[in-house]
Amino acid sequence: MIFKKMGITAQNKIKIATLLFSVLVLIILTNLQERSTISRLNNAVTSMYEDRVVVGNYILTLSDYIEEVIHILQSDSSDKIQVTKSVLANIDTLNILYDKTYLTDTEMENFNQFKALCDHIKTDIQSANTSNALEKSLEAQKILRVLSSIQVEESKNKLDEVLSITNTRSVLSYLEI
Repeated sequence: MIFKKMGITAQNKIKIATLLFSVLVLIILTNLQERSTISRLNNAVTSMYEDRVVVGNYILTLSDYIEEVIHILQSDSSDKIQVTKSVLANIDTLNILYDKTYLTDTEMENFNQFKALCDHIKTDIQSANTSNALEKSLEAQKILRVLSSIQVEESKNKLDEVLSITNTRSVLSYLEI
């Protein structure tokens, strides 16, 4: 009725319907794209926190424990074997938590080396070979530094991913407008 009063022909009606349909499809596709983008952003930010920030804290704590082991083993304390065993138990607890996070191949390789060194340290402490335990502790400390640098690099990669997602969304938003 409205179209008759306005003098719009059937061909123009089809053009208007096609245009409206195209706008609706564009809105639906944009909405689906936004949902996908939000999901990707959530995953990236969650990964930054769980797999990088939390793990960075684990590495910091492990470094403190290894420094404590080194300090104890370098001391003349009579109970250094018992104290070292206690610190190594704390390291084992953190290693279990660290192992549950997402690890890159390089990170996994270095972390496995760290765990193996911790096992060697425990064995050396059991056999009262404190000089060898000290040597392995110093190696473990170096590996923790490598793991820390991996965290920084992987965090940078995640940040780049987030920036890429937001930049793509900005372009799509501009086109949508």
